[in-house]
Amino acid sequence: MTNPLYRFFWEDSEFRGWAYALTAAAGILYATVRTMVFHRPERQVAVELFALVLVLNSAAIVLNCLADATRSYSSTYLHLSESYILRTYRLSAKVRYGGLVACLILLSAPRLNVSKVQAAIVNKRLERAASSIEPDKTASLPSNQLKSAYQKITSIANTSIEYKIPANSDLVEKVKNNLEVTLKAVNPGREDVRRSGVAAFIALVAYARFNNVLIAVNAPTVLLPHDQDQTGNYMLSQVPLKNGAVWWQGSVQGSTIFGMPEPSAEPVFPVSHSSVVFNAVNFNAFGVRRAFVGTDNESQIVIMNATIEGAAQKLDAIVWLNIKFKNSQIIYGGGPLYLGDVTFENCQFQFGSDTESQKVLIQIKEMGKQPVTLVSGL
Repeated sequence: MTNPLYRFFWEDSEFRGWAYALTAAAGILYATVRTMVFHRPERQVAVELFALVLVLNSAAIVLNCLADATRSYSSTYLHLSESYILRTYRLSAKVRYGGLVACLILLSAPRLNVSKVQAAIVNKRLERAASSIEPDKTASLPSNQLKSAYQKITSIANTSIEYKIPANSDLVEKVKNNLEVTLKAVNPGREDVRRSGVAAFIALVAYARFNNVLIAVNAPTVLLPHDQDQTGNYMLSQVPLKNGAVWWQGSVQGSTIFGMPEPSAEPVFPVSHSSVVFNAVNFNAFGVRRAFVGTDNESQIVIMNATIEGAAQKLDAIVWLNIKFKNSQIIYGGGPLYLGDVTFENCQFQFGSDTESQKVLIQIKEMGKQPVTLVSGL
């Protein structure tokens, strides 16, 4: 057994050269596709690549052992020289040192900016998406194709949000505008198709606002850690967010902000002239029915992946994605409304008497405890 291993690793065999070359090519291709197309985290890809290299080299060793057994049989029974069966060669000193220098350059060179490559891919997908939902094209599309186009847009937006991939703002707006016109002009025969379109529109609105935070210069990220020494809970009185862009990121285990009593009963986060994203940041009003976030209707706010409990929260002009309201007072006055997979459990509703507010209230109550996905005016 040791002889085939010695041959594979220490002799300059042509077989080993091909094995290394194919392993390197397969590894580069695999890592590139997993990172830039499927947007897998780099640490995960590194582990997968390590496993891939082990498997490929193990397979090469097995093949080498089989070849060695064949060589032994041929030499013994067919009286053929081993040098005839297995060609060996030795690289020149110039090639060897040149390869070493190339490896050192690759290791010391700056890493490829994966974010720019990912952004280029997203921009290309957005261009195709904008073309696929032009009103004059979608009017004649079958329901299944129309639904597929909507789902692709949702996938682009959600993937870009999850992996923080920026895109061309004009392209995002173009897709969003095309989709809005299509939703108003095309009336599909199936309700599930329309819901897919509304979900795509909400995802695009969220991504457009999210994108503004990503491309903002020096936009800070506020991390709410959750480790062995912390519970992930934070008590805040008031944090005004003005004239800027910021990302509030909760922990994987869960981070909750408790609103402390405030005489003025203003929101814990009053936002004005800003772009703000809250992700995985839960909120509990601590029994005093304060609002989590308030807006001046000129800011761009996205709140996603959170549970909001015991609050008195106004919905207008904020994008809500994957939110669960519990034991809260829900306020809506007929303004822009973006609800994507939002559930209401044991909530009270204070809605305006205007037509849009009452229409939204009916839709929410019809869904009961099921997730609600809707956009005002569509």
